[in-house]
Formats: sequence, structure tokens, C-alpha cells
Amino acid sequence: MPALIAPVIRWAARISGLLVALAFGLLFLGESFQPHPGPPAGPKEWTGLLLLAACCVGMILAWRHELAGALVSLIALNALAFIVPFWQYTVLFVISIPAFLYLADWLLEHNMEQQTHRHA
Repeated sequence: MPALIAPVIRWAARISGLLVALAFGLLFLGESFQPHPGPPAGPKEWTGLLLLAACCVGMILAWRHELAGALVSLIALNALAFIVPFWQYTVLFVISIPAFLYLADWLLEHNMEQQTHRHA
């Protein structure tokens, strides 16, 4: 059964990770070309952008290295939650879904490898 679920989880993680990275890219481009009125971005905002970029890099890295990419994404999102104040953390939860899917994929693959080595 895990052999059937693993590809579904892997592709769900990849597609959702690409969607998150695309959304961040569009947000970043929109802010670059049409900055919002108000005070200029401060250190917290720039740190937040860098952490979101690190999260996206982790999601792309996870295509090859599921565990490392997922951990990079989750660490960046946790740092973001501590540095930048949010009214609601729903957005961070949604952004973290691909990382949790990558972790599930890694766990399934890791367990299947262990079972293969035990039976061989």
C-alpha cells in the first residue's frame, strides 16, 4: 500500500511546492514593480522576504533531497513566525503543507528501504 501512496504524496508535494514558490515569485515581482505606498521596508520585512525565499529554495531542493529540503523550508518558516508578527498563522500553515508532504514522502521511502533490506 505505501508503494502506491508514495508517488501521490511525492507529486502532491512537488506541485504544491511549485505553487507556493510561484505565488511568492509573483508577490515579489509585484512588490518590485509596483511598491505599495507607505514607509519603506524595514529590516523585519527584508528578513521575512529572505526567509520566504529560503523556504521556496528548500521546496525546490526537496525535489532531489526530500528531508533536507523539507527541513530548510520548515526552519525558515519557523524563523519567520518568530521574527515577523502575523495576525493569523493560517498563511504559514498553508505554506508549510508542501514541506510536510515532503517529510511524509521521505518517511515512506525510508520505511520501504528498511523493509526491503530486512527481507533481503
